[in-house]
Amino acid sequence: MAFLVSLAVAAKRPVPDWELRLTRTVNDVPGWVAGVLYPVMQLGTVWAPIVVAVVLVVWRRDVWLGAAAVVGGLVAWFGAKAIKRAVERDRPLAFVSDLVVREGDGTGLGFVSGHAAVAAVTAVVVLAALPRRWCPAALALAFAVGIARIVHGVHLPADVVGGWAFGALVGIGLVALVDRAHAEQAAEPAQLSA
Repeated sequence: MAFLVSLAVAAKRPVPDWELRLTRTVNDVPGWVAGVLYPVMQLGTVWAPIVVAVVLVVWRRDVWLGAAAVVGGLVAWFGAKAIKRAVERDRPLAFVSDLVVREGDGTGLGFVSGHAAVAAVTAVVVLAALPRRWCPAALALAFAVGIARIVHGVHLPADVVGGWAFGALVGIGLVALVDRAHAEQAAEPAQLSA
């Protein structure tokens, strides 16, 4: 549902005034805030799920979950690129000329945020491995990645929400497949002994 709502907002021409105002507000932060968010934003790169996969395999000894992190990251990253080409929504600088762009030149396509999608899929996969008390931290990091993309002037809010929703859907699907693989793996020894 969140993906469809964000898609409807992204498809609206011209960009809604409320979205432009929200973008200006989030983007208008001191430079040190952007500096703090920059390393967090890197959790939305295509490399982050690979690092997470290594940790899951070493820490949890779960190859299936590690594979889900890598596959999910790649699907989110390249899927976001395909969605961008289909929707053809510009980045914020095309709509807000006085925006502070802190990464890149601010050009290209914006919907959906690949960083937000990768962060969301990675968070969903990690949630399957984390103790319940650490789950809010994983979600907060995925949230911070999306906010950082607006702070850095490269995405509008609907781009980020769409990325989160797309990534979460991919992650939920992959975790369901991992759960199924675990169940089949657990059933094999019982079948062999019967």
